[in-house]
Amino acid sequence: MSNTLTPEQKRKIEENRLKALARRAERLAQGNPQPLQNDLFSSKQQQHASSPTPQAANNDYFGNALPIPNRHFPTNEPQTSGPSASSKPPEVKPDASKGTFKANSFYGQNQGLTAQPSDKKTPKPPDTSSAGPAKKPTVSVRGKCVPHTEERFRVEVGYHAELIAVFKNIPSRNYDPVTKMWNFSLEHYKLLMEEAAAIPFVTLKALEGMEGLEISASSSRPKDAAALAALMKLCQGWQKPGAMVKGKCTLISRSRLEVDIGYHADVIGIFKQMPSKNYDMKTRKWSFLLEDYGRLLEALNDISAVEIEPLPRAVLQAFSSQFEQSHSKAAEVPEADLSAVDSTLTRSLMPFQQYGVNFAVSREGRLLLADDMGLGKTVQAICIAAYYRKEWPLLIVTPSSVRFTWAEAFRRWLPSVAADRINVVVKGKDSLRSGLVNIVSYDLLGKVDKQHLANPFGVLIMDESHFLKNIKTARCKAALPLLKAAKRVVLLSGTPAMSRPAELYTQILAVRPTLFPRFHDFGARYCDAKQLPWGWDYSGSSNLTELKLLLEESLMLRRLKSEVLSQLPAKQRKVVTVTTDGINARTKAALSAAAKELANGRHNVSLELNCGVYLCMSSLREYISDMLECGREKFLVFAHHKKVLDSISKELTDKGVNYIRIDGSTPSAERQQLCERFQFTHQSCVALLSITAANMGLTLHAADLVVFAELFWNPGILIQAEDRVHRIGQTSCVDIHYLVAKGTADDYLWPMIQEKMNVLEQVGLSESNISDKAECSSFHSKDPKQQTITEMFQRSFSEEDMDESVLLEAVNDWEDSEHTNSRPQENHFSASPSKKRRIEDYFSK
Repeated sequence: MSNTLTPEQKRKIEENRLKALARRAERLAQGNPQPLQNDLFSSKQQQHASSPTPQAANNDYFGNALPIPNRHFPTNEPQTSGPSASSKPPEVKPDASKGTFKANSFYGQNQGLTAQPSDKKTPKPPDTSSAGPAKKPTVSVRGKCVPHTEERFRVEVGYHAELIAVFKNIPSRNYDPVTKMWNFSLEHYKLLMEEAAAIPFVTLKALEGMEGLEISASSSRPKDAAALAALMKLCQGWQKPGAMVKGKCTLISRSRLEVDIGYHADVIGIFKQMPSKNYDMKTRKWSFLLEDYGRLLEALNDISAVEIEPLPRAVLQAFSSQFEQSHSKAAEVPEADLSAVDSTLTRSLMPFQQYGVNFAVSREGRLLLADDMGLGKTVQAICIAAYYRKEWPLLIVTPSSVRFTWAEAFRRWLPSVAADRINVVVKGKDSLRSGLVNIVSYDLLGKVDKQHLANPFGVLIMDESHFLKNIKTARCKAALPLLKAAKRVVLLSGTPAMSRPAELYTQILAVRPTLFPRFHDFGARYCDAKQLPWGWDYSGSSNLTELKLLLEESLMLRRLKSEVLSQLPAKQRKVVTVTTDGINARTKAALSAAAKELANGRHNVSLELNCGVYLCMSSLREYISDMLECGREKFLVFAHHKKVLDSISKELTDKGVNYIRIDGSTPSAERQQLCERFQFTHQSCVALLSITAANMGLTLHAADLVVFAELFWNPGILIQAEDRVHRIGQTSCVDIHYLVAKGTADDYLWPMIQEKMNVLEQVGLSESNISDKAECSSFHSKDPKQQTITEMFQRSFSEEDMDESVLLEAVNDWEDSEHTNSRPQENHFSASPSKKRRIEDYFSK
């Protein structure tokens, strides 16, 4: 088939093109107040032939249109001659249905408009400066609330992105894919209407029978939602492509905003008219109270040569009450009723921890608790979860190394929860919903059964929530559906963002999805987004003061140790239970022999230490790795055996972590150099120390965390090792973490240490917090809140009833099953001997 057009096809194409040009001329003539003469194209063109401006304007209207030939528009349609026909423009009638003017159709009418010779120049459009082009009307969305069931209502409304984001933030939401409508519980009717009223151009008709309900906002929303809607409308369409001067508004405090803009006389004049104006001579910027923001922005928008970027929508929502009347201090957080929570827990809360629980309740159980490390985020989270106990089951997602630590914490602080109702997920095949309290690691979260999505958890705790910083990771993809479905979400992290603001977005999305439904809006405002040839770069940072204020007002609570130091004890000790996964039959046999000798009193300390630590080497390394990932820049790790020190050294080297090591082989001349390197480096650094070789004579107070990877039989040595950090020059509370392997010789070593401490304390020769130097006594004075090391040991093990009879019973069970479906691990033991060997043979180096 030939692709050449026939003459008839060419003729029709030309006619259609000319008809289109004629119709465009009719539309342009619509805005011309003068009569359209028959020489519209030729006379106007000749009149302005010498002016380049009309020709340039003409190009904007017609683009690449071809010149009009010297003949009538359609040759096959009748034409009317005479003055009346040639001098009158096409009749224009209003279209009542659309509220705009519409030209009559070109087809089927006796039109007298003809094209005159134009010397092959594009005709100039009529002057429309007086009338201007019609603005596109703002699209508004209207809907209504109707009954759904006896206790629920549904919203019948068209699609609106911001409104859908509000729907997803309502706790009782439910989407019906059949009707494609959302329904909610009646108890959240007022909340939904308040949120929807704050969205510009969205109107929802009240539910029948609730028309008289006053839709007033909470402390974070304005009393008059219409004022917020008007303010948001004022912030729309602020871009002005032809603006000569550009600036932006940023929040600098809870009550004031700052305008960063170049010099413009009219702008300065407006600034001086504002009642709350203030000029900073250092920054050379003007600031104003938030209550003047509306008047200021309205006045600046009237200057065509000035473009001002307004405050983002999230700031308007979070500080809505401030735009009516500015207050420098935040409203007091009401005290929560914790009468239903176990008294064991509520009596143990420090004042700042009590405030953290109150803050969470005031935010309806959705917050990011970003307290500094060592301030008891775990205790606060357990109390918050207990407050919403009626909404359980509870899910806790945590690093794998502290799963059992969370289980121990629940058994200790919530004795009303039976131990068999606490479910720790150990394998991917384990059920995630078999307990009232369910604990799972980030790694296993994506491997467990997906049936939990159909029946979501009511309360969700995400420990170390900065693990979700990358939305593309498997752990984040597995967690986000749970976070969206949960009614209460508590995120815990001492370092929510490790390096850049972009890492905060997923956590903000989990707690308050309506703040920034789109990541680009967040990135453009706070990540200094730049468009590069290959895409957008969000690795920067900008407007950080505003971001901090926004987070604190809407979802985040963060306290540093320096702020609550007066409420803290000098030292905070924590017993961390580590697992001994993968114990094979031969290992169990060795433990059986060790337990028998321990029960008979014939124990060897070095063997006990070997027995406990060699079985949990992987857990020790994993725990130290978690500390590094959690943002601990400097901390001490004490161990006793060379094999343990070597194993940790290898782990740090493989991860590229900067560290120092001091053990018995370190020359005395190098010790001080290593200590100074640790003290004054600005990089992350770990001090790997031998308990016996580095427990005295060293000052390492640049750190505030001490981790004991192994126990030692002498408690005085442990206290001396703690005081490498807790000494003159330390300005923070010191955290002491003892890693203990249950089911090993550690269970006997703790009581032995306790007995030795009791003997020393009875004769007044030892205290848990006594200093090794007299001049430090004022700094290390006995704190009434500080627990003695004896009390800590007693509390940790008295509940376990690990007496000799229980251990010997376990030994018998182990011996009966030592040959059942277990494969020896090469790294622990050699081949099975032909005759029975003593315990020393199993643990000899």
